[in-house]
Amino acid sequence: MGPSGSGKSTFLHCAAGLDQPSSGSVHLGDTDISRLKSKARSIFRRDHIGFVFQAYNLLGALTVEQNVTLPLLLAGHRADDPYLTFVLEAVGLGSHRKRTPSELSGGQQQRVAIARALITRPDALFADEPTGALDSRSAKQVLELLRCTSAEFDQTVVMVTHDPVAASYADRVLFLADGELVGHLDRPTPAQVADRMTHLGDW
Repeated sequence: MGPSGSGKSTFLHCAAGLDQPSSGSVHLGDTDISRLKSKARSIFRRDHIGFVFQAYNLLGALTVEQNVTLPLLLAGHRADDPYLTFVLEAVGLGSHRKRTPSELSGGQQQRVAIARALITRPDALFADEPTGALDSRSAKQVLELLRCTSAEFDQTVVMVTHDPVAASYADRVLFLADGELVGHLDRPTPAQVADRMTHLGDW
């Protein structure tokens, strides 16, 4: 969390291997992904990292099932149907697999994006404002889903958010200001997060 311009998205993109940091290093497990060449980094990201974009980035001509399995198709792998069913059920879309994005609500589309990020069984899942465009009910469902999948799939989930309520679902909230980490809170309440955010300008 942090004010606009604090470096949240840049941090997330560097941590996920989407951008190359100008200094420092990024480790996922035993791999320093910041030292990988572009092609090797893309392959590593494909195999070990899931990313949930704020804009969903779904393809309108494809069904839910086709959107979710697209990363596997691009990697030349076949979908494991029992696991696909498990993931779709986990995100509450088991009965929607043949629908297209235009037939879904915003919250359902975000769940498709999360299922797509989970289908490769990544070690880490990164989410950029995953509830930013959702109503409060859909946002609550998506946040509960992220907590559940973190435990279910034994994954690290890293999320950027402006919302103190969304942040309160995390085990730890890191605060950024002017491109630097300036503090953290463990399992905070929304009120504690909001209070810290109001004082970030004085760090």
